[in-house]
Amino acid sequence: MSESQKVLIADSSKLARTMTEKLVKKIRPYTDVFSVETVEQALKTLKNNRVDLIISALRLPDDDGTVICEYVRENHHYLPVIIVSGDVDSRLKDRVLSSDVTDYIDKAAGQKGLEIFLRGLLRPDDQINGKILYIEDSAVVAHATKKLLQNHHLDITHTLSVTDAKAIIQDRDLAYEKFELVLTDYYLKNNETALEILDYVRNDLSLDKIEMPFVIMTGDENTENQRQILHLGANDLIGKPVNQEALVKKIKFQIRFTQFHREKSN
Repeated sequence: MSESQKVLIADSSKLARTMTEKLVKKIRPYTDVFSVETVEQALKTLKNNRVDLIISALRLPDDDGTVICEYVRENHHYLPVIIVSGDVDSRLKDRVLSSDVTDYIDKAAGQKGLEIFLRGLLRPDDQINGKILYIEDSAVVAHATKKLLQNHHLDITHTLSVTDAKAIIQDRDLAYEKFELVLTDYYLKNNETALEILDYVRNDLSLDKIEMPFVIMTGDENTENQRQILHLGANDLIGKPVNQEALVKKIKFQIRFTQFHREKSN
């Protein structure tokens, strides 16, 4: 995000919008906030303004909040969209919510949960430690990315292939203990793709998007292909060539959210 960050808040409740705006400005005082109560107003704002982050209720008076997400994916690709709603955790695990959404937060998490969410996006430079399984078959790219992330206090275990990654996380408990995020390039050597490790973690190890987030790097700008990757269980995508600031921001956001939920579960 740039220094002059702009956040769009969409909620039918004026109180909810006010509380969220106060929280945003508590985290980042000089953030510009657009406050709207309908999908129509949100889309009009997006068409006429640059926005860095969207926080929306799932239900709005004139339509579903995911309509905003669909518009964003078609026009802004990687713009983060956070949906705030009740009963998110179980529905997210069952993958019945839109894959266009960057992530969801359950209202049950309260203002503290939302604050943790927002700090990961609005204050990406805040120190946070995390353990990452990183899959990249280019030694040059891997070296540069590891150095970048290690400079941000992140612990990196690098593998060259999906096969090597599976050998490191042979069961659910081991994967959960060793890592808090998987970062992978989409295309890998020996005709492997990120979908293979994604399927392994989601289905064989039964670790969902909350328990083990995935950030996938891809040069594919096709919206339908991006949606498929998200639908299959990725938490977020980052375009190639990779913007370093955006990569760190996305990773820290996902790790912060996962750590929050793991602490809550414990």
